[in-house]
Amino acid sequence: MSSTRIETLVDEVQAAFDHRPNTIESGLETNEADILQLRKSCRLLAGATVLLEQGFYTLVIEASFVAIERVIEFKLLEGGLEPRDLPGTHPGVYTEAARRGIISHHVAENLQDLWRNHRAKTYYQDGLASKGRAEKLFELARETHEYVVNQSTKKYECIC
Repeated sequence: MSSTRIETLVDEVQAAFDHRPNTIESGLETNEADILQLRKSCRLLAGATVLLEQGFYTLVIEASFVAIERVIEFKLLEGGLEPRDLPGTHPGVYTEAARRGIISHHVAENLQDLWRNHRAKTYYQDGLASKGRAEKLFELARETHEYVVNQSTKKYECIC
């Protein structure tokens, strides 16, 4: 492997993302921004289930955090927020969700703390991913997903 090969691959990846895809992931066939975020959350949870069974705890933790964020973004978009107006930070998503009554301020603050204090630690290996941590966060992600989806008039779009 050389830096030249890496440069070539970076160019190839950029080209792949610049072209409209031919074959997309099952379940994500929609032009609606809110439904796309909902279904991404569903797919993240499905993937995390498999990864948890195989012992990939770091990936389960990452997928669980992202699944929570995506389902909240789904509800923000369903509530009229434009995709370009979604908060640009992870904690900002939770703050906006609390402001709009999707989750309580207490839950929003705790999700922000979890993100700042534990997601980063796990990601950068200051804190190690473990089965117990992955299972609890995955449980939180599933419960948050179900709670938010049940508030929606589009819950029939959930592919979980």
